[in-house]
Amino acid sequence: MPLPSDFEKGSHDHIEDSTANSPAEIELGPEHEAYLIERHGTVFLDPLPSSDPADPLNWPDWKKNSEILLLAFQTFSSTFMAGGLTPAFEPMAAAYNISTPTAAYLTSAQIAVLGGMPLIWLPIMNAYGRNGFLSIASLLCCALNIGGGFAKTYGQQMATRVLVACFISTCYAAGSCVVGDLSFAHERGKKNGWWSVGLVLGTTAGPFFCGFIQQHAGTKWIYFVFAIMNFVQSILWYIADETVYVRHHDKPQQTNWILSKVLRLNRNPDQELSFALFLRPFKLFWHFNVMMTTLAISVVFCYANIVLIVELPQAMGILFNLDAQQISYQFIALIIGSTIGEFLAGPLSDWWMKKSIARRGGERVIVDRLWVSYNGFIFVVIGLVIWGVYLNKATPGHWIIAPIIGAAIAACGNNICMTILITFAIDSDPKKATDIGLFVTFVRQIFAFCGPFYFPYMFDNLKFNGSAGLMCGLVVVFGAGVVIITHIVGLRQLRVGKN
Repeated sequence: MPLPSDFEKGSHDHIEDSTANSPAEIELGPEHEAYLIERHGTVFLDPLPSSDPADPLNWPDWKKNSEILLLAFQTFSSTFMAGGLTPAFEPMAAAYNISTPTAAYLTSAQIAVLGGMPLIWLPIMNAYGRNGFLSIASLLCCALNIGGGFAKTYGQQMATRVLVACFISTCYAAGSCVVGDLSFAHERGKKNGWWSVGLVLGTTAGPFFCGFIQQHAGTKWIYFVFAIMNFVQSILWYIADETVYVRHHDKPQQTNWILSKVLRLNRNPDQELSFALFLRPFKLFWHFNVMMTTLAISVVFCYANIVLIVELPQAMGILFNLDAQQISYQFIALIIGSTIGEFLAGPLSDWWMKKSIARRGGERVIVDRLWVSYNGFIFVVIGLVIWGVYLNKATPGHWIIAPIIGAAIAACGNNICMTILITFAIDSDPKKATDIGLFVTFVRQIFAFCGPFYFPYMFDNLKFNGSAGLMCGLVVVFGAGVVIITHIVGLRQLRVGKN
């Protein structure tokens, strides 16, 4: 769930004046103004920090960056652990006396939990602080991953995977909030990009590195490596400073000593905790722009990311008689494609929006951003066609590079679509940015969770070329087609507003 750059500020309307606030709009006391100028060199900051050095916005840059990079590391780990099991599907299938597609459910179950649990974690973490939960959750994941290394049955292993996903999903919930607490508006795009890249690379780096582990050390050590990563994260989060800052009280309302000093959980009096907070993101089902782009995001993510990661070991491994290490090599293409797509999407989108704002005389029209997303859909369709057609033509036992090139192109297109469309969704209602992120993640992950249940039947009945054709059709209709409708509706609303 990559969260996007918010380079431009959004509004509830479809047009926004891009001019900056005038100095008269900012009223500060002399001491506050002097502190901000000394610390930041200006008072024209969004959001405006307090004059308290403990305010996370006033932390030294190295401290802010280290906290966000730690978040990126944990986000990377969450998808690394889910995707890292793919080279071990066949050994686990043999060990647990199940089929290989059934072993793949160990990954798909984590995908579903990673989509749903942030909805529960976010209100609680905002009310009691984030670092304590992140540290405790990492330690619990460490213990569960050690247990995964010794699991004797499929049921035991499924239980550890679901619980690991449940606890590691705290980083999904904290992501946009931590970046928002530690960065100003003009730098959030870059800072969100750090952990966004971590999330994306984890899905492909997991299978890549774990293929070597599986080949040389065995399945057990895949889980032990996961546990080591979690233990390091737990220590780092425990010594890191809390980013939840109470601006309207002299000090937070303390809980008991064990909670506040040992577990580092403090009640935030500014954050009310109610049942309605857990359901609030679901109100976005009725938000046209958010719902339409979420549908497009979910379809593209499923057929240009999940299907490649989950099915690549089963498809290419069996077809070309590849061992675990050789399978891991195939994921290099996905890593390259995903990285290129991520770095193409943000800068290209920002450049395009600057051009569009200049062309419209300083007005920002949020649907202008959607033009860039069409490049992503084109890459996805081309990549899936190449992947499916050449896999279907391949001779068993004779490896060819063409399907991997297609997979890389599709992965590039997936990242372009993800970044552009999530940014557009947040542009549509920036005050609900956190809820939008949670909503998109939930729908996307649940849609992706369903994929591994029908992927094997799709490939058995339609073969690789027919399956690629079906997936391309779904991407065109429910991805690009939905975005085109959203684009047209937005432009019509713009014309009506001007008239």
